[in-house]
Amino acid sequence: MQWIKYILIYILLLFIEKNLLQLISIKDVTPDLILIFVIIISLKEKRSSATLIGFGAGLFQDLFTAGFFGLSAMTKSIIGFWGTFFQQSRKKYNLTYFTVAVFVLVFIHEIIYRSIYNLGSHISLFRLIFHYIIPRTLYTLSFGIIIYLIYKPMFWKSESITD
Repeated sequence: MQWIKYILIYILLLFIEKNLLQLISIKDVTPDLILIFVIIISLKEKRSSATLIGFGAGLFQDLFTAGFFGLSAMTKSIIGFWGTFFQQSRKKYNLTYFTVAVFVLVFIHEIIYRSIYNLGSHISLFRLIFHYIIPRTLYTLSFGIIIYLIYKPMFWKSESITD
C-alpha cells in the first residue's frame, strides 16, 4: 500500500513539475520537486528502497526531458542512497535538521548533475556554481521547507533506519 501512495504522489509531483512550475520560474530556474520527494523517501525508508525509488523516479523523469537519458536516474539514486545517512533514530525531524539535510543533498545532486550535463561545454566553474548550482539549490530548498511546513506529519519515520 505504501508503494501505491508513493507512486500517486510521484505522478502528481511530476505533473506539477512539468506543467506548472514554469509559471514560477526565476530566470529559467525551477525547483526539483522529484528530488525533494526522493530526499523525503530517503529519510523515511530503508537504504535499498530509497535507492530504488530514486532510480525509478529519476528514470521516469528522464523520459520527459531532452537531456542525457539516465542522468537523472543516476543522480537521484545516489541521493536516495546518501539521504539514508541523514536518518535519525528519533521519530521526528525538526526544521533545522531537515533544512540542513535537504540543502546538503540538493547541493550534492546539483554538483553531480550539472558537472556531467555540462561536460564539454565552455562554461566556467564560477558560472556553473553561481548561475546554475546555487540558484537551483536554494530554490529547491525553499520548496522543500514549504513542503515540510505544510506536511509536517509526513516526516515521521517509518520502520527501520538501514538495511
